[in-house]
Amino acid sequence: MKRAIRVLHLFDSTIGWDQRLALEQLLDRLPAERCAQHLVSLGPWKGEVARIDAPVTVVPRRFHLDFLVAPHLRRLMELRNINVVHAWGEHAVNAALTTDQAGASVVASVFDPAVVDQHSRMFRVGGGAARAAAICATEIVRRRALERGLSPDGAVLVRPGVNFATINHARKSDLRARLGLVPEAVMLLTAQPASRAGGHFSAFWATAVRSFLEPGVRVVIPGCGREAARLGRLARAVPNGDVLILPGEVYRYEELVAVADGLLMPGATDSSVTAIAWAMAAGVPVVATATPATAELLSHNHNAFLIKPAAPRPLAMRFADAIGRRNGRNKLTETARGQAYEVFSLGRYIGQVQRVYENLVADRPPATGLEDPAVVA
Repeated sequence: MKRAIRVLHLFDSTIGWDQRLALEQLLDRLPAERCAQHLVSLGPWKGEVARIDAPVTVVPRRFHLDFLVAPHLRRLMELRNINVVHAWGEHAVNAALTTDQAGASVVASVFDPAVVDQHSRMFRVGGGAARAAAICATEIVRRRALERGLSPDGAVLVRPGVNFATINHARKSDLRARLGLVPEAVMLLTAQPASRAGGHFSAFWATAVRSFLEPGVRVVIPGCGREAARLGRLARAVPNGDVLILPGEVYRYEELVAVADGLLMPGATDSSVTAIAWAMAAGVPVVATATPATAELLSHNHNAFLIKPAAPRPLAMRFADAIGRRNGRNKLTETARGQAYEVFSLGRYIGQVQRVYENLVADRPPATGLEDPAVVA
C-alpha cells in the first residue's frame, strides 16, 4: 500500500473567497489514506482565512517580511516530513519558495489573472523547490503565466469545482431575508471584493438607474475595503441609493451567488471568474463585460449577456438595459447550467489536484494525465 502524500497547505490573509473555498474542498474531499493534510497560516487570522474550520498552526510574519518565515516553516516541514507545500496567497507563495524545502515540491493555486505577474516572478527567482507548479484556474491565467516565464510543464490548468449541494442548501435558507430583501425583490450580486477595476461603480449605478423601472431591484456588493466604503457614501448622497446593500464579510460568497437573481461583472480588466462558474451552476443569469477571462466561459446570447467594455457611466447604462432583459433568459441559464455540470465538477477538481500532487512526488510533469473538460461556447 502506498504511503499517503503529506501536504502542507500554507496560506495568508490575502487569499480570496475562491481560494478559501478550494482549500476547504480539498480538506473535505481528498481521501485521508492518500493525502495527509496540514494547515499553516502566515500572519493575522482575519478575512477569508478566519472562515476555515480546521486545526491551524499560525506562524507570524515578523516585520512583514516573508523570508523570515523560512526557518520556522522549514522546521514544520521536517517535523511532518512534508512532500508537497501547497501555497495559497502572495505571501505564502513567496515564503514557500524562499524556504529550503529539502526535496519537497511547491504548488501554488492561482485564480486571478491580476496576480500572475507576482506569482510567476516568484517562481522564476525562487529556485529553492526541487519541483514546482502553478495550478491555474483558467486558460487565461495559464497563458499569462507562460508569457511571464513559467515553463509549460510548470503551469497546469485545473478548473475550479462547484458544490451543487452548497447551492441547494443556500437556497433553502433565509439568507435573502437576512440581507433585508422582501420576497419579491430582485437581488443582483457583484464580484468580491469591490474595486475600481472591478467596475463596482457601474454595477451600482446601473442598478440605481434600473430601479426607476423596477423599484424592487437591489445590488449586493460584498466584502470590505475602500471602494465599498466609497460606494456606501455615494449611495447615501444620491436618490435611489437604497438599492445598495453592503453586507461586509458576514456571509460566504458562494452562498450569496446561490440566492442571487443575477450576477453583474462590469470590470474592464481580467479577474477571477470563479463567481461566474458558480452562477452558471446555480442558474443565475450573468451580465459581464467581454474581457478575455469572461469570454473563456461565456458567449453572448448563448449562456450570458456580454457587453463591450466602456467608460463607467456609459457602461452602467448598458448594464441597466441588460438587467431588464427577460427574453431568452431561461434558455441562457439552462445552457449555462448544463455546461457547469460538465466543466466544474467538484469530483474532477479534487481528482485533478490529487493527480498533480502524485505527479510531483513521482517526479513526473505536473500535468500528466490531466484533461481540460471545458468546451468553448
